[in-house]
Amino acid sequence: MMIIMRRTFLFFVTCLVVLSAAEPLSAGTRKKKKVEEKKVTPYEKLFQGKKVETVKGMVTLHKMDGKVYFEFPLSLMGRDMLLGSTVSEISDNGNVLVGQKVKQPLHIKFTLRDSTVELREVTNRARRQIFTDYEEEGVLAALAQGVGCPVMQGFKVKAYNADSTAVVFEMTDFLVSDNKRLDPFDPNGKKTMYGACARRASFKKNLSYVDQLKSFEDNMSITSCLSYTQDLLYMGIVMIAYQEPVRIKVNRSFVLLPEEPVMHARMADPRIGYFTSSKEKLTRYADEVQILTYANKWDIRPKDVEAYKRGELVEPVKQIVFYVDDKFPEAWKKPVKEGVLEWNKAFEKIGFKNVMVAKDFPKDDPEFDPANLKYNCVYYAPIGIANAMGPSWVDPRNSEIIQASVFIYHDVIQLVNDMRFVQTSQVDPRVRTTKLPEDVLEESMRYIVAHEVGHCLGLMHNMASSASIPVEKYRDKEFMEKYGTTPSIMDYARFNYIAQPEDKGVKLTPPRLGVYDFYAIDWGYRFFPDAKSTEEEVPHLNKIIEDKIGDPMYRYGKQQIYYGVFDPTSLTEDLGDDAVKAGEYGIKNLKYIMSHLNEWLDGQDADYSYRFHIYQAIASQYMRYLYNVRMNIGGFYINEHMVGDPYATSAIVPKEMQKRSARFLFEQLKDMDWIDNIDVVKNLPLDGSTARLMLKNLAGSLLNTKRLSLAVYRDKDAYSPEEYLTDLYESIWASAIKGTNPTECERILQTEVLKNLIKGADPLTPRGEVDELLAAEMNRDVHALSPRADLPVYQQMELFDHLRDMPVVSGNFQGDMLDYYHSLNQMNELNERAGFDYIYYVFNTSTNNNNYLYYQLLTKVKAVMEKRKNSGSYETRAHYTYLLSIVEDFMKSK
Repeated sequence: MMIIMRRTFLFFVTCLVVLSAAEPLSAGTRKKKKVEEKKVTPYEKLFQGKKVETVKGMVTLHKMDGKVYFEFPLSLMGRDMLLGSTVSEISDNGNVLVGQKVKQPLHIKFTLRDSTVELREVTNRARRQIFTDYEEEGVLAALAQGVGCPVMQGFKVKAYNADSTAVVFEMTDFLVSDNKRLDPFDPNGKKTMYGACARRASFKKNLSYVDQLKSFEDNMSITSCLSYTQDLLYMGIVMIAYQEPVRIKVNRSFVLLPEEPVMHARMADPRIGYFTSSKEKLTRYADEVQILTYANKWDIRPKDVEAYKRGELVEPVKQIVFYVDDKFPEAWKKPVKEGVLEWNKAFEKIGFKNVMVAKDFPKDDPEFDPANLKYNCVYYAPIGIANAMGPSWVDPRNSEIIQASVFIYHDVIQLVNDMRFVQTSQVDPRVRTTKLPEDVLEESMRYIVAHEVGHCLGLMHNMASSASIPVEKYRDKEFMEKYGTTPSIMDYARFNYIAQPEDKGVKLTPPRLGVYDFYAIDWGYRFFPDAKSTEEEVPHLNKIIEDKIGDPMYRYGKQQIYYGVFDPTSLTEDLGDDAVKAGEYGIKNLKYIMSHLNEWLDGQDADYSYRFHIYQAIASQYMRYLYNVRMNIGGFYINEHMVGDPYATSAIVPKEMQKRSARFLFEQLKDMDWIDNIDVVKNLPLDGSTARLMLKNLAGSLLNTKRLSLAVYRDKDAYSPEEYLTDLYESIWASAIKGTNPTECERILQTEVLKNLIKGADPLTPRGEVDELLAAEMNRDVHALSPRADLPVYQQMELFDHLRDMPVVSGNFQGDMLDYYHSLNQMNELNERAGFDYIYYVFNTSTNNNNYLYYQLLTKVKAVMEKRKNSGSYETRAHYTYLLSIVEDFMKSK
């Protein structure tokens, strides 16, 4: 033990000698050693030695090695945001438009859980928000447990920043992926033939990447270039495109919402046309969960409340600014801006000035980006689609509109040209041309933009507006000058097709803004200084409506989706309070226009291509007049109303109006040959008879008595199916009853009606081409194109029957059938907000028990043909012998 201690002592002494002989460390050396020993943080390690692009703003964004990192402040955790996806470039805008936001913005928030950042969805349209006025702890706890924010995606925390006020996580896979919630493809775009084709898009991740980063005070944008290949299948079987490459540049905008909304929501009223959103409320004051519906509107409040109270015109706290695309054709730019500013007149009526602002795309603003969800833009879409649209997006917490866009497709000018020629050339020499003059272009473009901006302000279509005007007033110069073609620019009452050639100087266009438009803005945007809540506004809003209720110029008529067309006063493309009289004037004008086509166009349409197009437009316009009249038969006037309002929810169209409409329709079917005007069609591409095609298509729908069945079920004195079929018999077989020879039109009409009569008398009889097309439609990929596959079987069959009986409007059988079917895609869910939005399909199969009436009519037809088969001309005898053989074969088979 002593030896060990001695050795230890000697070793210790030796170490002291060595250390004392060494050169002392300088101060600089000690500092260097200290720096070398400092630990590198995960934040520094993440970016150390790398080429990093950093953009600072609401969230600091880093781009490194093709990857994107968010340096997300902890102070923003839990804050509500909207995440929108906007197309900024596209290889073929038939797939989607530049500026288009195909999907609703996502209502999201980021939260931090341990070492994971979670992207949570706060609300969506399918998961309605729920709130309560209960103060009981149990109810509040149950609500907290049952109404949460699901996690959409999680991101591992890579590091905290230097002062631990933010976390860094990677977002690349979220931003560069085939995220269906942010799908950039328009399912109803031109490339898919407006929804007729199913798209199978394959995402190419190896060809996709993040392009540009932007971050500002209250928003950030990341642009991704996404590559796909797509197959397009028509009717599920015909390959329209195979492995076609598509490149789309999309802007993902993260917009920070205020911590608490400033604007309180405005309770919607179904008697006035606003787009809506809704919430559910658990309340102590009702024995059910209440669905509360709110009008979508901008937050327009006066800068100077006291001046506003005094009745002075004041500017709003926030203006509604629309940036106008600098790529518009030069001649369009002025009327586009005027269409935006037009709505200032309505705001001035309620005390606001300079609410609407139209600006050019800024050239020197580094923050401006038309693809950013923050900016409202009017886009030019260079594509051959004759349309325009004006979607808007809201803060789901209070239904405040925070962003809107207007899209003007290039061929909207073709739509205007068609309508102005077909509806007004009988009066206006300016439009008898292949190229509209500048003044006509400007007034038409201003109207189009103003209509779409109306949608951006929250206004829905008001299809009943023009029905408030007596037909004869459309020929009254003073009345038309004051009101135009409709009390609302939100109507589809385009141009004055009733005015006759001798009605010189009568106004032919819609108003810049109609009296209903002023009224609707008053209701939606009037500021109530003393109202401190949504509920306190309601009495003031009711007073605005009560002051106008009962005046047809202020009536709101909902747009009717194909299968819900019951109200003949709330149709698209109609004018006046009497469809029969309006149709008579309109048809007279079409015949006048047809007879002058060559005279007007020989000098400017050398190859007849324009005339071919206008000829088709004339035929379609004629079918529209017949359709408008047909909707009177079995029709109902439909209104939303409250207790004390001066009209009922529904009222059956008077019997005399229905009978007059039936007579008009039957007589028109016997006199369609003017459509085949030989002086016009001889110069057009060789085709069959347009008049005969329309006649056959319409004849096939004459026996549909479902609407009549519902009407007489509601009122035994209404125009009944039996009376209607008697009137049809006496008109269609008038020549046989009177003992005269039927015309060729009458022979076709009798043949088509008889064939459909046999089908009606025996519902098991095969229905031929119509059913084959519909069966193909219904059997396709239900996920792609059949959103009504969830309907009960009996309701699907009802849709089948309804489609079969609908008249073909354009003469294009397959096109019209697709239109009818795909309108279902526009109503992916049945109307969840009763009283709002659209009129949907009415299932009334149970009232339609008329097969015995068809059989009874068949026996009458058989009897009259037996009586006439041996008299009259050769054609007459052969015709009735042939029809009689069809009836006899049918009856023998039974």
